[in-house]
Amino acid sequence: MVGEISPDGKFVWNGTEWLPNESPVTEQMPMNNVTQNVFELGQQQPAEDISWQPVSEKSEGGGKVKLAAMSIVGLLIVTALSWVVYAFVIDPMLFPDPYSKDKFFSVVDEQPTMDEVMDGEAGSWVCSVELEMKEDGMTIRSEYDMYVSEDNARSYAKLSAGIFGSSTSDVWVDNTQIAWKADDQETVETFRVPISGIDSSPGEELIANSSGPIEMCFLHHDVAEAMENDPGQKFSSDKERFPDEDGVRAVKVETKMEIDDEDGEMNIAIYFDDEDNMIGTKITNSSFECIITSELKSFSKPGWVSKADSDTPMLLELEDDYIYGESHYTEVETQYNATYALENENLKIVIYTDEYDYENETDVFTIIHEVSMADADDGGAIIQTTNWNDEVVNCTIGFADEDLDNQLSSGDFVYVDCEENVFYGHNIGISNENGIAQQVEMEVPWISPIFTIIALIGAAMLISRRE
Repeated sequence: MVGEISPDGKFVWNGTEWLPNESPVTEQMPMNNVTQNVFELGQQQPAEDISWQPVSEKSEGGGKVKLAAMSIVGLLIVTALSWVVYAFVIDPMLFPDPYSKDKFFSVVDEQPTMDEVMDGEAGSWVCSVELEMKEDGMTIRSEYDMYVSEDNARSYAKLSAGIFGSSTSDVWVDNTQIAWKADDQETVETFRVPISGIDSSPGEELIANSSGPIEMCFLHHDVAEAMENDPGQKFSSDKERFPDEDGVRAVKVETKMEIDDEDGEMNIAIYFDDEDNMIGTKITNSSFECIITSELKSFSKPGWVSKADSDTPMLLELEDDYIYGESHYTEVETQYNATYALENENLKIVIYTDEYDYENETDVFTIIHEVSMADADDGGAIIQTTNWNDEVVNCTIGFADEDLDNQLSSGDFVYVDCEENVFYGHNIGISNENGIAQQVEMEVPWISPIFTIIALIGAAMLISRRE
């Protein structure tokens, strides 16, 4: 085409040939710039890259999902195999070997006896008895714990009966004090009485005077003795975890026998660890389950003891405090064989009356005569009273420190000797600044004997069903 300019702008076509272009070409520059810009945008992302990229990502994601799924399945398989190997191969190998009957006798013979525990020879010793009974939808639970060492002892008891609530007692005894706590859900009371000492030991006194099932803590000795006396009694031994929350590996010795003539035959299993230490005992029958554990273990005084009410009368009574003649002699009996100092200037022998206040459900003591213990111990103190005819009558009130230990203790004597029987129907006792001494029921009164309680509850349920 005539006038056409060559691409480089240097020549012009005249229809026959290309001639040099003598005029500047300025209008071509914007077109070149636009072309350059379009070219640069095109370089940002080639068409083939845009079309292949999504396909590559999808393939990669699918592979990762498959790999993760295979990993999870593999992990589950490995875990299951590990559990099977542990449960059926490794774990049984870690249990102690079952006992022979002779081995059982030998191991039981090494366990502390009740006498050794009471004397403090076993060291610090702890036993727990937990019982649960279910009947007609009602669950009865009881717990009894005993702690004994050479210098102190403690017993804890709790009985729970569903909607009927629970009752708890806690008793602490050492050589300086006797303390107890009572909790019936409505009231919590704590008391503490200072003492001079104990004639025997805290453990011996607390065990001997406890109403709890302390004998259950030594049932393994009874089982071994019964087997020795009766070779035909059932004996079996196997591997089994102890039935508590820890469930430690143990060897079990199992038998059947009567614990009490009225309780019937019991299933009894006794458990030992891999070092031949006794872990505990399990007792069952058709109506209840009882778990007993005992071990040599230190313990400390409960915190409530130091905060307990110490304005409490001494824990003692006279064997026969009711006066029925002109002369009346009676022996002192202290709770837990505790002793009290005679030097207390507030210590007195009193003649008093005892009436029960039904409205407040308490005893009301009214002191008629009193003499100091110091005067009574020095040949007796003379008092004067009157008879029914208002005539003066002389009486002597005295005390005899029978064991000459200068302590008020069990076995000492208190007496009153009158010219006439003027104190008939009155009581004689001992008092201090906190009132007239008396013994106290400290434990849950309906927790023992444990199986008798269960029998009584069962009878009550039977009567209820009949009605």
